[in-house]
Amino acid sequence: MRISSIAKKAGAVTVAAAMLTSLASCDMIFGQKAVIEAAENFGDAVISADAGKILKCSNEEDDGEVAEALELILDMDLRTDDFQEYADAMKDTMTYEIDSGSVKIDGKKATCDITFSMADFEDLDDGDYEDIDDIVDAIEDLDTKEYEFTIKFEKDDDEWIVTNLKSDDFGAIFDYLSYSLPVCDIIGDYVAVYDMTSILAESLTGSLGVDMAMEGSVLSTWTLSIYDDGTCYIALDTDSLVESLKVYINDNLDIMFMSAFGATSVDELEDYASLLGYDSYDAMKADLGDQIEEAIAADESSLETAEGYGTYTVEGDTITFNVDGYDTGSVGKIENGNIIFDVEVDEDLFGSGNIELVFEPVAAG
Repeated sequence: MRISSIAKKAGAVTVAAAMLTSLASCDMIFGQKAVIEAAENFGDAVISADAGKILKCSNEEDDGEVAEALELILDMDLRTDDFQEYADAMKDTMTYEIDSGSVKIDGKKATCDITFSMADFEDLDDGDYEDIDDIVDAIEDLDTKEYEFTIKFEKDDDEWIVTNLKSDDFGAIFDYLSYSLPVCDIIGDYVAVYDMTSILAESLTGSLGVDMAMEGSVLSTWTLSIYDDGTCYIALDTDSLVESLKVYINDNLDIMFMSAFGATSVDELEDYASLLGYDSYDAMKADLGDQIEEAIAADESSLETAEGYGTYTVEGDTITFNVDGYDTGSVGKIENGNIIFDVEVDEDLFGSGNIELVFEPVAAG
């Protein structure tokens, strides 16, 4: 074989190799471009705070665990008006930057680094604010905080989809939506104690037709939980109320019997017990005590429904509740850290259809 022929063949091989290298390079360039475009779509979806758009970029099912968590934290419908204004102001500060040099492709898998930037909401704790407008203004002057996230992609047909939404780094991007606003910072647990002693004493006095100097007290305890997602929970502690009623009645049975029979001492009640067919006053007392407990137990079933979940909105020092089982649109006030509002109750038990409750914050720890 002539040298010139060998040289021609070698040259052809070199040209072919160069063409393959060029084609491979083109594939790499186009592949990187597709990954970057997918990263841009994902970045746009994240700063829009739209759960549907984010899920569309991923491999997560619409009815899966991640979808449920995203929709819960991004849904503003249950948030207060103040929180929605805060969230919108934070969202307006969000940007992202893609590191195109970080793109790595390995077959049907790829990675790409993206950095999200936004106002550092935690610095809001250092300020003093009169209302939500002050917070929104302060957000504009906050330092920027960055959140780095390495997106993991898998190729599905011709589309690169995100596969690591369960990453803690991704979840951290939305930490600003778990922030408790410092304005009217009412998030937390509260307790209210309502004294029912006079109501019950009046009821017993009316039933027996005599005045009685009753001893002890009957207290109803209410709990209120205010959550930062705009929801709340209120409940009457029925167990403690029932126990308080039983103790109060039993502690005052002697007084009630003496008042009813006009006796001046417990010893005199032995004769009345005998006239009524009892072996002793203790037997009569025990029998009446059992009847009273049965009556309380009958009412207890209705008390079990004295709880409800709902939502609330805050405007200045006014708080409006919409809670299942209670007055819709019940309006209360925030005063010295307490929450005060009227609650609809059983008129027969509480002596009124509405009572005012003063909820005080439960001390931490």
